[in-house]
Order: sequence, then structure tokens, then C-alpha cells
Amino acid sequence: MNRFLLALALLVVPLGIAAQQNPDLALTKEERDSVLANYDQIFPIWGRKAIERGFSLPAPLGFNIGGFYANQDIVISDLGLGFNEPAQPVDFITFKTAQAKLTNFNVRTDLWVFPFLNVYVMAGMGNGQTTVHIAEPVEFTTVADFKGSNVGIGLTGAFGIKRNFAVVDFNHQWGFSSLLKSPVPVNVLSMRIGKAFRVGQRYKRMRATAWVGTMYQAMKNETVGSINLADVIPPGTDSLFNNYQNSAWYQGLTPPQQAVVDKFVQGITDSLSTTVVNYTLNKKVADPWNLLLGGTYDVGRHWGLRGEVGFIGRKSFMLMANYRVDWP
Repeated sequence: MNRFLLALALLVVPLGIAAQQNPDLALTKEERDSVLANYDQIFPIWGRKAIERGFSLPAPLGFNIGGFYANQDIVISDLGLGFNEPAQPVDFITFKTAQAKLTNFNVRTDLWVFPFLNVYVMAGMGNGQTTVHIAEPVEFTTVADFKGSNVGIGLTGAFGIKRNFAVVDFNHQWGFSSLLKSPVPVNVLSMRIGKAFRVGQRYKRMRATAWVGTMYQAMKNETVGSINLADVIPPGTDSLFNNYQNSAWYQGLTPPQQAVVDKFVQGITDSLSTTVVNYTLNKKVADPWNLLLGGTYDVGRHWGLRGEVGFIGRKSFMLMANYRVDWP
């Protein structure tokens, strides 16, 4: 469900300026004088001073488009359910595991305001799937497919450390899902350290970067939504509840809890297509931190590719293409 939102945070940050601290990529005196002779850019602010010190600055304005896939575990608690009526607590239901998968396509525009600070806006849309394995009172699995979108803003700080670079990025996003009544806010903090190097002959102006990093994600825990019962209940589930009213687990429920179960069973046996499940729950990512490996490959000042994989906890893959221009 709203796991759709978290994964969008893996849009990697621009690394062009931080990489320039590497002496192998510094401008020669002739290159520096040639750039300064025609330099009239407003952004980045203090860009001329950076060039005078030998930094080869990327074009300040960037347009990015890419795709993303993620798969990770989530933890669900404090579930409330209502069948064609408001949700009420159902603490007798326990979960074994829950996973969320996401495929997303996104765009982003960024601007180097200073040689060390980039700001950006982003938007995306895609499809997702949440699989929940219920352990008690009856063991079965539900699968919910959904569509989602997101918008967000972010800041990136880039710093050179001898022949290496470090990048710290923070972004805030609002995610929208076909299963949720309200957008869900998501905060993402990531840190990367890496190395930049030249590719091929100098005049071709091709370069690459490689990095390792980590990412932390935090989102609003409380979720309210609704879904058609037919969209989450697999065929044959009704057979799991044969003679359920005589079972020990049913007899141990309070009358309000028994009423919820009765309406659920009635829904899957007699009115599956007309039953709407209203739900409330708290959720969190099972592993808020994960590790990252990534890199870029730039051809000249304008075109580039960026890729990154995530592992240990959240598994992800991202690939983006970017085009940069001088503005204003």
C-alpha cells in the first residue's frame, strides 16, 4: 500500500561538483581561462570562484527521468477492520510477515544553487503490491495491488575529501495511493562516499563515479484506507472457515469481535463483490536502514547515466538518465 511512497526516495543525488575535488579532474590553467572568458552564469552562486580554484562545474540545471524497483518487509500492528462500516480494533488477528513491492517511473529537476548545495523537486507514479501473511486466528495470505504517485522536494550537500567525495541528502515526499484516503509524508536521509575518475582521453570529457552509502527512511505510522474485499481475498479462502463458530478461537472472542468475524465470513461467502473493507493500522519498515552501491557515467557536460542498487533489508534497483543545461 503506502510502501509505494518509501521506495521513491531512492532517487540518487547529483554528484558532479563533489567529484571535482579529485586533482585528476581539476581544470588546467588553459581550460580554466577558457571557461572564465565566457562565464556569465548566475547559478551556482560563487561558481566563478570555484572555477578560479580549478573546479570543473557541471551545468547547473538538470532534468532526470528514470525507473525504480524495490522489495522490502514491513511490520503491521494495531489493525482495525470494518466490513461496509467503520473500522474497529481486531487485536485477535496476528501477522506472520508482510512484504511490499514497487515499480516506479519518476522525473526530477535539480539546480546547483551553490557549488556545494543542490535543490530539487521530484514526481513519480507507478504500481505496487502488498502481500500480508496472517498467522492467527486462521492462517492465510492476502495480496493487494495498487497504483500510486508522489511529489517531493530535497536538498543535497556535496563535499570533496582529497581524492574522494561525500554527499548528504535529505528529501521530504508526499505519497498518494489508490488504497489510502490521505497522502502519507515520508522523510529520507542518505549518505554516500565515493571516488570520481576520468574515462578515456581528456578531450572527450567523459568521467565516472562509484560510491557506497546508506539510507534511512521514516514515514507516518498511522494509515487509514479502504479496499474491495474481492481484491484481497484469494479463491478458496471461505473453505478455511467451515464450521468456524464451533472453533476454540472463535469461542474465545468477545461478542464485538465475533461480529467482525461473522461479517467477514459472510462477505467471502455471500457478498464478496459488494463488501468494502475499511481499515486502520500502524506500520513501519522492518529495516529502516539499508546499504547502497552506485555510480554515474557522464559524457561531456550534458548527458549522463546514474544507477544504484540497495541491499541488506530493503532490496532495490534504480536507473536514471539526466540532461544538464546552463541556466540562466
